[in-house]
Amino acid sequence: MKKIRITDSTVSICREPLASPFGFKGAYITELWQAQATVRSDNFTFTVPSTQSVLWSDANVFARLGAEKGDETMLALTKRASELICGRTFETPSEITNSLVSHLAEYARGLCGFDVKTTFVLNSLVGLDIALWSVYAAENGIQSFDGMIPDCAASAMSAKNSRLAQIPLLSYGVDEKGIKDVLDRGSAILKIKIGAPGSKESHEADMKGMLEADCARLSQIHAIASRYETPLTKSGNVCYYLDANSRYDTKDRLAALLDYADRHGILDRIAMLEEPFAEESDINVTDLPVTVNADESAHSVADVKRRISQGYRAIALKPIAKTMSVSFEMAAEAIRSGCACFCADLTVNPYIALWNRLFASHLPPLPVMNCGCVEINGDTNYKNWSTLLSALPDGIVYTPAKNGAFDCSNDSEVFKKLTGR
Repeated sequence: MKKIRITDSTVSICREPLASPFGFKGAYITELWQAQATVRSDNFTFTVPSTQSVLWSDANVFARLGAEKGDETMLALTKRASELICGRTFETPSEITNSLVSHLAEYARGLCGFDVKTTFVLNSLVGLDIALWSVYAAENGIQSFDGMIPDCAASAMSAKNSRLAQIPLLSYGVDEKGIKDVLDRGSAILKIKIGAPGSKESHEADMKGMLEADCARLSQIHAIASRYETPLTKSGNVCYYLDANSRYDTKDRLAALLDYADRHGILDRIAMLEEPFAEESDINVTDLPVTVNADESAHSVADVKRRISQGYRAIALKPIAKTMSVSFEMAAEAIRSGCACFCADLTVNPYIALWNRLFASHLPPLPVMNCGCVEINGDTNYKNWSTLLSALPDGIVYTPAKNGAFDCSNDSEVFKKLTGR
């Protein structure tokens, strides 16, 4: 591949309100900042609007700095990275992205006065990273996403899914009507936020209230979803993907939730349980009766290996949250080790949702699925989703899911449009 020179790079911001307060990790957000990253080479210019999520990437930053200051800090990292890449040359975008992580971690420590999680740093790099991959594809005349996959991930990402089941998100505030709405659209696997906030009186009161709320939430959703069937899963039943966002403190407490699910006929519907414990936890999950998957705690090949050693059997890849560069490397290691992989969302805008779909279409289906899948929930959570769709660059069209799944037959054209052809 040719050596490519970055002649200029800039960053701007816009703030997108959400349709209603969005609850996860025991807290709520009301907007998501979109960092517009522009990268110019000698021959091409690409602008990529990436989505910042401070609460998802580092809840400690959110708790200590607040929503506004947390977003300002992440944006400062993006702007710093933009300055650092100007004038540099590269053969692959991964060279640039990987070289920035440790510097930005130090820079963030100086801004915050404490260490931030690697995921926070990676989230700040997404727009620049995808813009770099876009430049890379255009400069090298690459005509398809397949042609852009690095050699290290080529075998792992050799799948050709003709459709992708859309995974909608049910956060704390989605009511019964909202649950029925996503099921009526043909949804086959529901992402359910658990780890609901309990009492603030004490840690134990918080955990007790959380467990009670989570049990009630599972029963509420199951009572509705159990009435639906789907051709997209092997069982024909709607499956559940539970996301705890590290809220559970002990294995016993998590086991109590799973025991409740078992006693109420819910356990066999659980396709995955994501991030039950804190990132630094060494709890082994091998003996739990569900597939446990890693998300925020996996942001490198070393993290993937660590989580696999602890019994995790699936990895949530997020090229739209942890960068495409890192996600290629993680996919290669996870699939080589026998782990399932899929692409989760960050409630991103439609532009990078299209990149998430392209990445997801090249991953093997989850064991419970008859096709590939991808989480996309921006369509139900942004107040101005239709405006975001209309703002897509000329020629780029976001086609919504039909009967619960996205059609991937036109992916080559989508790729060409995203990379300026």
